[in-house]
Amino acid sequence: MSKHIKFYPLIFLILSAHGCSQRLIDEQVIFWDDYEQNSRPIIGTDSSFYIFHNSAERYFEFNDSRNLGRFERGGITLNLGGIPEHDYIRVSFDLYIHDKWEGDGERGNGEDVFIMNIDSSTLYFSSIINTKCQSQDCEAIQSFPDIINIRHNPENAEVKDASLPGVCHFKGERGGSKLIEIARQYPHGSSDLRLNIAADIKDAGPDLCLKSWSIDNLKVTIVELPEI
Repeated sequence: MSKHIKFYPLIFLILSAHGCSQRLIDEQVIFWDDYEQNSRPIIGTDSSFYIFHNSAERYFEFNDSRNLGRFERGGITLNLGGIPEHDYIRVSFDLYIHDKWEGDGERGNGEDVFIMNIDSSTLYFSSIINTKCQSQDCEAIQSFPDIINIRHNPENAEVKDASLPGVCHFKGERGGSKLIEIARQYPHGSSDLRLNIAADIKDAGPDLCLKSWSIDNLKVTIVELPEI
């Protein structure tokens, strides 16, 4: 979704435990991409590059926006270098789940899994299911937002919009696509970052009609804590 933002450090004030002095937390957006044709990524580092894996198309028009995707088992790897001094990395983006994801563990050939890694650490390896259920009382269960094999979360756990239309298998049907707003903060201090956003989905078909996924509004923010 196209958005206009200003690229500058965001300063927040935090009162100390004594209530007298103030400490500053410095937040700085180092990467932003909304994938629209009339805009270019905002990059606040010395170097960056994408690697695309198994994308049916590079871009995809959906929900009145231009998304990156659609994808099957692949995804993207974003490499950033020359990152300023910081203590945490925050990654946020819109994740769209399209059509018939089967992440309840009932299939014999495995689950449909969403994956996100920062460097060598896994933040998500989580099964997701989509049966077009649009409420918070769905019978189907999944592991997302928890790790795989923890299946006590309902379909639509942490879903922002469960009523979007399907793309192919559930084309035009409400609930055929789901929007999840991902936002994760992780301890990080290196000047280099390798971010992998991917999935392992089964039997999507050669045209990704049965199931697929896409992303929008990818943002990477660094957070520097005040010295004590």
